[in-house]
Amino acid sequence: AAATEALELTARRAFLESSVCCGIDVFFGGGPFDFIRQAAAGRLIDSGLKQQHPEWFQDDVIPATFTGEAYWDPAGLWVGSVLSSYGMIYNRDAYARLGIAAEPRSWEDLQDPKLQGEVALCDPTKSSSIAKAFENIIQQQIQLRWEQLATDASRDRASWESQAVAEGWVNGLRLVQRVGANARYFTDAASKIPLDVSLGDAAIGMCIDFYGRFQSEAVQVGDKSSRLQYFTPAGGSSVGVDPIGILRGAPNRAAAEEFIAFVLSLEGQKLWNFKVGTPGGPEKYALRRLPIRKELYAPEFAAFRSDAEVQPYEEAKLFTYHPKWTAPLFRVMAFIIRVACLDLHKEQTEAWQALVAAKFPREAYRAFTNLDAVNYETARTTLKKALDSKNRIEEVRLAKELSD
Repeated sequence: AAATEALELTARRAFLESSVCCGIDVFFGGGPFDFIRQAAAGRLIDSGLKQQHPEWFQDDVIPATFTGEAYWDPAGLWVGSVLSSYGMIYNRDAYARLGIAAEPRSWEDLQDPKLQGEVALCDPTKSSSIAKAFENIIQQQIQLRWEQLATDASRDRASWESQAVAEGWVNGLRLVQRVGANARYFTDAASKIPLDVSLGDAAIGMCIDFYGRFQSEAVQVGDKSSRLQYFTPAGGSSVGVDPIGILRGAPNRAAAEEFIAFVLSLEGQKLWNFKVGTPGGPEKYALRRLPIRKELYAPEFAAFRSDAEVQPYEEAKLFTYHPKWTAPLFRVMAFIIRVACLDLHKEQTEAWQALVAAKFPREAYRAFTNLDAVNYETARTTLKKALDSKNRIEEVRLAKELSD
């Protein structure tokens, strides 16, 4: 055993000192979750950007963290390039057809029984961005439960945290379950949702902000307000980043370093959100992404930005992400949602329709929302251990057991 361990350490050291190459220079996009994993595996290398431009890595330009989200790696292995949040894209014409007068303003609006078969969702095991959106729903429910419990002045607010996490976890999953019961489908491709909502094939869907904003602009006619609208629920989403980093052994490393420097420069950052034809803006298409650099949210740039009314650094203050609550269970959470909502979608929608028709009888509704098998304690112990083992047979067995 000792010899094997020594050999593994030697191999690991050799890998980390090597320029082993996968043939790709830059790892770009997605969320920090995948970048943290690749950095830990040793597949990312320091781009040198922090040494070249230390003035960029300051709280008034690109903060290290913001409201609980990491914005760059201390070792320089990755840095956020743009900001991302999550919300709902909805079709005003479809809402009128369904007789829903109020436009959606919270995640809870997705559970409206009038939206049966009208909600477009994505499989969280196939899309880390949508898995992050589901995680935000759960995080918000934990926070809400914590605030409810903390009204008891006889105990310190912090003492309620563990109870709030356990109860908020279940409340969040129950909300996801009800939203899933309204789902028209769970697609493998998050980019499909804004297209289907714009066509009226679904009335509303969960999506990342830039997909929603871009599609809203794409279907807008003249100066008339678009029939397609995107909205981030207040206090319902963190503001994370889409990172960029250099892969070990990058065959064009010098060019990769220059590219990353450009993406983070003011010149490159303007391309993300400036309007077509504005000074420093794109020539043909508005990308509708939110730059990470704080300077570009100054008043002097407002006339040039496509989303001048959006102030992510201010809006993010309504939501603080607590990694310790759910980050270790990110994959477990996606697995639970897949089993509870995708594998059982037919049975779930039929049960939901029956509940709605019967006006939610207490015992039936209690049975529908019984998630004891995936409570927080079980999730962080039994389920996490099974999924961390990477035993696919065990995972399939567990999925079947939970589905049954």
